[in-house]
Amino acid sequence: MFILTYGEYKMSVKRINITIPEKNLKEINEFCATEKMGKSQLIREATAQYIASIKELKKKEQRRKDIEWAIKIQEQLRAKSKNFPSGKSAVEEIREWRDRNLKKK
Repeated sequence: MFILTYGEYKMSVKRINITIPEKNLKEINEFCATEKMGKSQLIREATAQYIASIKELKKKEQRRKDIEWAIKIQEQLRAKSKNFPSGKSAVEEIREWRDRNLKKK
């Protein structure tokens, strides 16, 4: 295990071996030479950004599902609220009740 100083941060690091197509390795080498950065730094930054973007996509997808669920529940409640014995909607019933009770005060 090594200790890597990265800016102000120190982190323990592990060495790994990966396999990568030659074309990708050539692109990585060219990019690192142009940007004057090491391959390890590139891989660290790229994986951090990739993981963050996947997490964000999952959050957005969950939010979309939650909104769809809420819309479905709202539609069900709306359908149920139309079946009052008076034939009025729940909103009409509440307004009438409110008007009756506010007039008494």
